[in-house]
Amino acid sequence: MRNIIMFFNRRLSVTSCDYLARLKSFSHNARQYLLFVFLTTLNQGIYGVIFNLYILSLGFREDFLGLILSLSSASIGLFAIPAALICDCLGRKNTLLLSSVLYTLSLIFLYNSTSRELLAISSIAYGVALALSLVTGGTFLVENSTAYERMHLFSMYYIIYTVSILSGNMVGGFLPGMLADILSFEPEGAMSYRLTLYVSLAATIISLLPLSYIKEKSYPKNANMSHLKVYKSIFQSKTACRMIFIFCLYGIGWGVSLPYFNVYFDTILGADTSQIGIIFSASQLTMVIGYFLVPMLTEKLGKIKLASIVQVLSIPFLLMFTFTSSVLVAALGYVMRWLLMNMANPILNSFKLEIVSNEQRTIMNSLTWMACYTFVGIGTYAGGLLMARGQNAMPFLITSVFYGITAILYYVYFNEVERRQNA
Repeated sequence: MRNIIMFFNRRLSVTSCDYLARLKSFSHNARQYLLFVFLTTLNQGIYGVIFNLYILSLGFREDFLGLILSLSSASIGLFAIPAALICDCLGRKNTLLLSSVLYTLSLIFLYNSTSRELLAISSIAYGVALALSLVTGGTFLVENSTAYERMHLFSMYYIIYTVSILSGNMVGGFLPGMLADILSFEPEGAMSYRLTLYVSLAATIISLLPLSYIKEKSYPKNANMSHLKVYKSIFQSKTACRMIFIFCLYGIGWGVSLPYFNVYFDTILGADTSQIGIIFSASQLTMVIGYFLVPMLTEKLGKIKLASIVQVLSIPFLLMFTFTSSVLVAALGYVMRWLLMNMANPILNSFKLEIVSNEQRTIMNSLTWMACYTFVGIGTYAGGLLMARGQNAMPFLITSVFYGITAILYYVYFNEVERRQNA
């Protein structure tokens, strides 16, 4: 027994040293980008708890909420390809700066307008800003890392993203009540929500600072291949086309339910904003542990097998969330589903760029995000209509079906591809 304990202690020590060595090998640009991610996602954490409730507090129904959320998602999808062209034309740093400025401006209008038209237009601008950031971000991380530390870099990206979202969720959960007490507003009224959203804007403005310290590198601007040839080469690849199809399915499953978890907790289960903030924060806290484990588990199981397993395991917990009337049981289901499903993210977003050439990466990134978010937009609008008509469980059941299909196909399509890469 003592020998077994000593063996595992030595194993853990070696693993920890290797893990730290890979973290220390992150480039200057990668570190600055991670700081930028922390600041922007702090805003998103507050937004995730408050924004949907804020729109409903203005007197709008779930179908209009679904419309503006779907406009944002569809804008990400439809602008993904132009975003790739802008990224190659302006460079990674300038594209991220443009994204951050547009993101801040769109939020200012979203947080101040009560006009349906302005909210819709601002939602589109918000989606365009996110498209620029999403298309550039993954490519930027791949280009500013090596195979040695890349999986750890993507995992650290998601850890930082998660910690920041967690912090934002906590602020979003408790700040409306605190502001209501101080300023004598209704705790769950529009003004308390709006002031909380104002607080989140500070982080997005500060996020411009780390971007300014990024040292722009000279990237090959598809010198050997025109953009048209790059698109053609990707669509001629069965592996790349399968990956794009996977992101279409993933987008439908994501969009039809994910934006409505806070609405479901609020209107169906009767949770208040502080409870929702705690639940969302708990889910992010567990994700920190999950993302730390991803690199070690991928070395043991392989990327594709791990991604497929965790997606399948998340489905029973989503069903638990759907069929309970208890906030506590629903919270457990939500947290576990969030942990398992999102453990696949570092793999999904790094592996899709590893199956294509350097010249194809920006375009491949844009195509997968276009596919994903176009179908997120369709799913989000459909989910909003279902919620408005009282079919509150249906969006989550649809998500369960699509997640199951996605997990199976992901393994069938790409397990052998990973084996050939590692051979």
